[in-house]
Parts: sequence; structure tokens; C-alpha cells
Amino acid sequence: MSRKTVWIAGGLILAIGVLGYLSYHQEPAMKDAAGTLVTAPSVHRADMRNWLADGERGLWIQGGNAEWFYARFSPACHGLNSTNSLVFDTGSSGNIDRTSSVVLPGGGRCPMHTFAPSDGPSKNRNDNVVQEPQTQ
Repeated sequence: MSRKTVWIAGGLILAIGVLGYLSYHQEPAMKDAAGTLVTAPSVHRADMRNWLADGERGLWIQGGNAEWFYARFSPACHGLNSTNSLVFDTGSSGNIDRTSSVVLPGGGRCPMHTFAPSDGPSKNRNDNVVQEPQTQ
């Protein structure tokens, strides 16, 4: 093979690789009520400020701009309500979205079923909890 053929073949292989990467890593597109394309909601893992479990079926996640999102799991994420440590598996994008998973300390993996903007956890969610003094 000539040197020119090698360069052309290398360039084609590189171009195909770049096109494949870009087509695989596109943001999922959604349509709003007016039919306009909008990007799917997400929070970059470096911008996440807080999270709070909603039993074993869901998780509230607060972004860096104080915006809340709600992630629903299907099936239930057993052990979510009794842990204070999570790992978010976001893949190479670094964005927490509906394609992400939560990994629990015991190794359990819970894929997100939905991920949507939310008002956040209810302000009165602990109203029925009876405060008791701590005993030593």
C-alpha cells in the first residue's frame, strides 16, 4: 500500500469513530406541550448539592442552582431509605438523568425509571414524628 492510501484509510477510520461517538452521546430529546424539542432534565454530578430518599421508590436530587428533581425507580430500590451514602453511575456524560443508576453501599444497583423537575421534598414531611430526648 502506498503512503497516501494509508493516510486516507486512517482518516476514514478516525472520521467513522468520531461520528459513532457523537451519535451515541447525544442528549435525549423530548417535546414540550407545544411540540418544541427540549433537552431532557439532568444534573451534572459535580453540581449536585443534596439528595433525600423517598422510601425505596424515589429520590429527590437538588442541583447547584437549588432546583429539585425527582428520580423514580422501577422496581423498588431496596436499602435506599436506610443509607446515607450513594454512588451515582452516570456513564461518561457525568449527568444524572433518567439513564443513570444509583449504586448502594452493599453493591445493589438501582436504575432510574424517570427523572423530572420537582418542587422538592414536602416541608412538613416530619410533622408526625414525635421528638424524644436522646438517651445515653
